[in-house]
Amino acid sequence: MSTILVIYDGSVQIISFNRPNKLNAISFQCYNEVTKALIEGAKNDSVFLTILTGVGKAYSSGTDLFDSSVIDMEDRLIATRDFVRAFIDYPKLLVALVNGPAIGIACTTLGLCDLVYATKTATFSCPFHRLGITAEGCSSITFPLIMGKTRATEFLYSGKTLNAIDAQKIGLVNEIINDGISGRNQLIKKITTEIALYKLPIVYTKSMMLNGVISKDELHKANDREIERLIERFNSDDFQNSIANYFKQRKLKNKL
Repeated sequence: MSTILVIYDGSVQIISFNRPNKLNAISFQCYNEVTKALIEGAKNDSVFLTILTGVGKAYSSGTDLFDSSVIDMEDRLIATRDFVRAFIDYPKLLVALVNGPAIGIACTTLGLCDLVYATKTATFSCPFHRLGITAEGCSSITFPLIMGKTRATEFLYSGKTLNAIDAQKIGLVNEIINDGISGRNQLIKKITTEIALYKLPIVYTKSMMLNGVISKDELHKANDREIERLIERFNSDDFQNSIANYFKQRKLKNKL
């Protein structure tokens, strides 16, 4: 079964993480399917706007660390690298509609989207250091640009959770919108009638912005650096101990 839903509505492509029983955790298969969908959206001349969202009560809880479909961690991280590359290279309007928790890479890749909207139930967290691993999704350079260095440092180091209002205050979210299908439809109407009335100016402006403050080349280099570090971190004692502690706590909880 597919781990995502892809819907086309005129010039709009909607990609939804579709593992609601796992809070839309991103498995190896899911990484590859989202990457493929973004590449298809980029190549499809009829698509101008792609919206990323989640099925159910979560946007995505990030990488599925307990995905048993792939054994080699390095293969999984290559899929992660390609997933981030698809965000970087997407030439059209890329919008995130965060409809619940956005954790880990689901949060960090928001910095690669052109616009980010959130419902009142949305939350944002990057608990990397609690797992003995490091940040990805180009957040090591996008978050300081978006939030400022001190706020980005606190957010990425602490692993604390932000609600939608706090995320908007630090610039991670553009606007808070209504939940459900009606909210999504209102968002599409807003974008297509107020923001992106004409398509080419948006595409050209996005291209120029990527050659201004931060270039695609810099983003790709950041992505490669982050993945190289994660390969080392996933093989570290820190990560292995964090996973062992997780299973130990879950076992104790099940006994209660």
